[in-house]
Amino acid sequence: MKNLFSVAFLFAIFFSVKSYSQSGDYGVTAGYNNFILSASVDQIAGSGADGASGYYIGVYGDFDLADKFSIRPELQFSQVFKNGDNGEMLILPVIFNYEIVDKLKFGTGPVFDYYLGEDDEDVSNFGLGLGFKGSYDVSDDISITTMYSLGITNRSPDLQVSTGFQTLDVTSKFDFFQVGLSYKF
Repeated sequence: MKNLFSVAFLFAIFFSVKSYSQSGDYGVTAGYNNFILSASVDQIAGSGADGASGYYIGVYGDFDLADKFSIRPELQFSQVFKNGDNGEMLILPVIFNYEIVDKLKFGTGPVFDYYLGEDDEDVSNFGLGLGFKGSYDVSDDISITTMYSLGITNRSPDLQVSTGFQTLDVTSKFDFFQVGLSYKF
């Protein structure tokens, strides 16, 4: 229920920004997605990471806030594959963009994600990351985009391992890298 409230809250922000903005564009986006799960155990040097590759598809709105500043909320469906298994996520980046030069934008903002797989009592389905995005307008309607999301929330706050002598906390985070195309209607 808490996750449903969070998604509803984000859509309320989306529509509030739309009513505030002077102009807006809508479109679709798709591309390559590389998902990275990183984990570390307290008091043990080093950490581990594992990745999976796949695709994402989504819709977006791009709303002007001021000269050279805009906000771009997106709703993406992502699917990744590894060794015959697959995972699915809903991703909601809310990126604040700045147009550096004509056709070239850079932005940053929160990235919310929700894992659609089976519930696991040790891993949280809902997460928050910090996204860094760049885009270049190839034409008036088509843009090349790239984004890296650095996971902020610990996805396994209650997960522990026992060494026989002590119990250690496990920290895991979801990061991902995307590159794709956007088409403006």
